[in-house]
Amino acid sequence: MGRCQCFKGKLQLFATFFSAIGVGVRISSQGFLDKLCYNTSAMQERKPPRNPVTQQAHRKEAFWQIAFPLLLGVLAVLGLAVWTVWAASGGGNVSQAADTSLIFLIIPTMVMAFILLAVLGALVYGVVSLLRFLPPKFFILQDFFDRMRVGVQRAADRVAEPTLRIGSVGAGWRALKSSLSSPKMRNDTPDEGSQEL
Repeated sequence: MGRCQCFKGKLQLFATFFSAIGVGVRISSQGFLDKLCYNTSAMQERKPPRNPVTQQAHRKEAFWQIAFPLLLGVLAVLGLAVWTVWAASGGGNVSQAADTSLIFLIIPTMVMAFILLAVLGALVYGVVSLLRFLPPKFFILQDFFDRMRVGVQRAADRVAEPTLRIGSVGAGWRALKSSLSSPKMRNDTPDEGSQEL
């Protein structure tokens, strides 16, 4: 089904839903739906043609590389299960069949544990390698940023120095002016020690 037909179906379903809940929506006119799909030939889904030779080779490879090993594994597991049941029901030593079953249960866990152990070993090796490689590089980087910090601080001090000098000169003039304009106030204020007595 093309995309246009699918859209028409969804639109009709939408109109049916709204008419069911009491909202009057009229989209049933076929002319309106045809106007929605003005280019139906371009909207049709087309599958690109495949090369039959490579497709056949791919099917053979998929069978021999995926399906056949999977089928062999399933048959081997089923054979081992049948052999275990047969050995246990034969009236022989049941503990030997139980031990064999336990071995078959442990083998997948051991395989997964070995995989995890290999991943852990690779991570440990990577961390040790990084610990040998990164500290000298980070020391160089830290030294660079330390020199950059000192340079930026010196430049900021040089930029701020004229402003601070102007501010300090202004503060000095204001202090001098206030001290010269009100000498009586400084002498008339009683000492804190005399107030306590």
